[in-house]
Amino acid sequence: MTLLTKFSELAVACVALCGISMLAQNAPGQEVHGIDVAHMDRSAKPGDNFYEYANGEWIKRTEIPPDRAGVDVFSKLEDLSNKRMADLIAEIARSNPPAGSGLRKVADLYNSYMDEAAIDAKGLAPIRPRLEAMAAIRNKKELAHALGETLRSDVDALNNTNYHTPNLFGLWVAPGFNDSEHYTPYLMQGGLQLPDREYYLSDSEHMRNLRAEYRTHVSTILKLAGFSDADARAARILELEHAIAQTHRTLAENEDIHKANNTWTRADFPTKAPGLDWDAYFSGAGISQVGRFIVWQPEAFQGESALVASSPLETWKDWLAFHVIEANAFVLPKALAQERFAFFGKTLSGAEQERPRWQRGVFLVDGLLGDAVGQVYARRYFSPEAKAQAQAMVANLITAFHKRIESLSWMDPSTKAEAEAKLSSLYVGVGYPET
Repeated sequence: MTLLTKFSELAVACVALCGISMLAQNAPGQEVHGIDVAHMDRSAKPGDNFYEYANGEWIKRTEIPPDRAGVDVFSKLEDLSNKRMADLIAEIARSNPPAGSGLRKVADLYNSYMDEAAIDAKGLAPIRPRLEAMAAIRNKKELAHALGETLRSDVDALNNTNYHTPNLFGLWVAPGFNDSEHYTPYLMQGGLQLPDREYYLSDSEHMRNLRAEYRTHVSTILKLAGFSDADARAARILELEHAIAQTHRTLAENEDIHKANNTWTRADFPTKAPGLDWDAYFSGAGISQVGRFIVWQPEAFQGESALVASSPLETWKDWLAFHVIEANAFVLPKALAQERFAFFGKTLSGAEQERPRWQRGVFLVDGLLGDAVGQVYARRYFSPEAKAQAQAMVANLITAFHKRIESLSWMDPSTKAEAEAKLSSLYVGVGYPET
């Protein structure tokens, strides 16, 4: 499903940008396609809030289910897709696929997640080796290596909803700012469990209350995991994350690409961001051989590196342990999973209850083994004829773009030729790749 949902995400983004309800349910069993003017709020001024003008009446009438933080015009399609995936996964499990195959992994992952009794019986055993390794850290050099082990390709600067990583730093690999012919590793600020720096720094009553509840949540997670002095540890973790937040750029500042184009060589890190043992960090990350990076927020790297040096070792060890437990709580014993939902699902996002476990199991399989189950899904529900229709539509769009370039009066012939060549080189994947 991963490959298929990428196409859906583009469609969702399009609807969000347009701000127009494009599919409505007017009467039982009757769907209206196109722009449904009944959903518009004509009392709103489109110049002030176009989204409210286009969707206001729909928003007033629509009830959000208790297990959702929000709904949109694609929710029905998502529900249908999830139900189909669940049925496919159950079918795959019954077919007893060959050991080691992608389908066997799909069946085993889903079945293991659905076995709550087995999960509760194992306790923290699945992450115990990592917790013990963190507890055994003896100095800041070993800390730097452990922090490096958390580096993941989990951020995306092209998607401003994905700047966030709870790890100390995030990694994004994409064509370079200054050399688009080659891929470049980008490093981005991280280290916060809450969504953004403002959750730690804002003085609004709402944010102050959220921080208090977050501190209680951290303490509860540590208590459930068997840590002593959980309240004091939670206070120190929150204090450390507050200090990290102070080093971060705002979301608005992150949008300024000119500030992001900062090339650092490996040799630059110890002098430009002293405090963290960078050799140990890059060794832990497995990228010691990389000689050049683009550092998106230099001031955050300077600040966070200094915090590694100045903050107590035990605080960093608690911070690492908490982040590991938090990241895995949804597949750990029920008490930890419920506590995680109580804060992130209910308090932070507004959902009143969790999705059914089978649906969470589908999300898990989709996230970890999306390609494997997606191939089966595509064969069942996305026919070659449907793919051909979508490809024909895309071909028509590209033809229209070619005609548009040809008719531009402000573009000189050489620039038009470059634009035509770029458009001709465009590959649009529909649903799934050919190979």
